[in-house]
Amino acid sequence: MSDARAEDATSTVSRREAADGGAFAAATGRACRVMALRGTATARSRVSAVSPRNEARAVDASVRQLLARGDLVPEGGLIELGEDTELTVQATVSTREITIVGPALADACPGGDEAVRLSYGKVTAFPGAGVRPGADVWVATPLGVVRFSDAKLNIVLPDSDAARVEIAVATGQATFVPAAGVFEAPTDKSDAAASALAEGEVIRLASGVAFAARRRGGVLVRWVVDQVAACARQAHVARQAAQRLTSPGDAGRALLGDLAFAHVKARQRARAACEAAWAGEALAPGQLDAAQRADLEGAEGTWKGASATSPSP
Repeated sequence: MSDARAEDATSTVSRREAADGGAFAAATGRACRVMALRGTATARSRVSAVSPRNEARAVDASVRQLLARGDLVPEGGLIELGEDTELTVQATVSTREITIVGPALADACPGGDEAVRLSYGKVTAFPGAGVRPGADVWVATPLGVVRFSDAKLNIVLPDSDAARVEIAVATGQATFVPAAGVFEAPTDKSDAAASALAEGEVIRLASGVAFAARRRGGVLVRWVVDQVAACARQAHVARQAAQRLTSPGDAGRALLGDLAFAHVKARQRARAACEAAWAGEALAPGQLDAAQRADLEGAEGTWKGASATSPSP
């Protein structure tokens, strides 16, 4: 970013802060707050997006909102970051902070969760920033999901065609759950053969060892449609796992522990598949037909509703 552009962006933020007295907007529920901003970041809605939880905070499709420090990120909206922009957001459910580096397109804290759907760009995280025992951050990309609790790492999608994701864990532990049709790629970007990764497989990422993955070739929209189908498929599996757990029958009661474990894993795979689909969907605005969009929204509701309480013995 040129000095003139940076100065203009900084002055815009300063004017916004002066207008509201520098105070942070009050959060009335689970949300995502802008904690630091260098450069220019705007929020806009997804095509035909409607916020089911709080329509007052939804973004009109025709409006682009310039973000400033202290703002709450509009729910259901996408954030666009300009070149060399750095945006640090905090989930109000905790004090967890994540930084997004532009150029980038992302959905920060969807549903108020400690999560980011990164369509392209870069995400960085550091140890100790709002870490809660047992609470993982989910960073979804069109190629799969990175999960971590307390780690220093970078996640980079360099291009807007979702061709490749690069992950570097400096310290701590992280995992990668690939979407359907993803291959492990050489980290040196050579033409060496890439090995196929199993959909939903949990890959542990070693500290200090770079990892990269790529999608199979083809038109981006076709890829997104395939990920929506994978989301719906995994959500159905999660619902079946919940049904087996709640109605195991006489033979199944002896295996409740196994059924409960299978149910948790099925919901995690479904969430990963659907998060990847949402990250990809932002790269193809308006190109999913009504049925495909309904499948994506319905599948998310399915896996989230596939909770279960074990029956009494």
